[in-house]
Amino acid sequence: MRLLNGFMVSVAVLVGALASGLLVFNSISIMNTIIAMISAFATATSGYILNDWKDVEIDKINCPDRAIPSGRVSRNTALMLAIVFMAVGDIIIWFTNFESILIIIIGSALIAAYSLWLKKRGFIGNVTVAILTGFCLLVGGTSVGHIEMSVWPALLAFSLNVGREIMKGIDDYEGDKEEGAKTIAVLWGKEKASWIGVAFLSITIIISPFPYLLGFYNVLYFILALIVDGILIVDNILILRTPTSQMGHFVKRTIKFAAFIGLLAFLIGIRGLILP
Repeated sequence: MRLLNGFMVSVAVLVGALASGLLVFNSISIMNTIIAMISAFATATSGYILNDWKDVEIDKINCPDRAIPSGRVSRNTALMLAIVFMAVGDIIIWFTNFESILIIIIGSALIAAYSLWLKKRGFIGNVTVAILTGFCLLVGGTSVGHIEMSVWPALLAFSLNVGREIMKGIDDYEGDKEEGAKTIAVLWGKEKASWIGVAFLSITIIISPFPYLLGFYNVLYFILALIVDGILIVDNILILRTPTSQMGHFVKRTIKFAAFIGLLAFLIGIRGLILP
């Protein structure tokens, strides 16, 4: 069920909440954040399961070791698990506030739409995943009633994940082509897809210093942001020099590592948490 991805979703919610002032608000805000973290984890996990349930034929080519194509979990069991996780996430969020409820409900609808229809639509599917990633940080902000400070993390998460999804399309080229998925790599070729992916990763690099330069985060954020930028620059060079599925797989994985460092940057870069 790719629980590590679900854990990162919960961490993203926590980062959004801390960035929005969780530590200076009351116990209600803390409880809302905990509920939002559990809700986001449940709905995201539902999406991962539903995605694997839908893409079992593609995964037999691209990812044969996953639970469903390998036969460890039946499709019916996976579908039931997806429904249960989605129901849990959508129900418990009603104990928070209107803004958080709205984000989770819209997110749940986008998760279902992506898994069932949008994933094979290429760039629209890439943008949908990126929006959902940004939602994780935004719901952290709404859980404490202050969404403003979570906008920067959400914006950077959006541009980073559009780039990563395009790289993922390069990685999954053979299976996507076999199933008729209209990814950028399938429609325009791996080389053009790599340039488009690099463009979005470059946007992330360009805007990453602004949260520090505008005074929203401290120097610890800036130091880690530079490390993330370095990883992305190397990834850009590698994929442009070798636009293959193998390199797409490598770059996709290193971008996920960079995303984790990025979350850490926003976490320890909050003014007053470690440094002023």
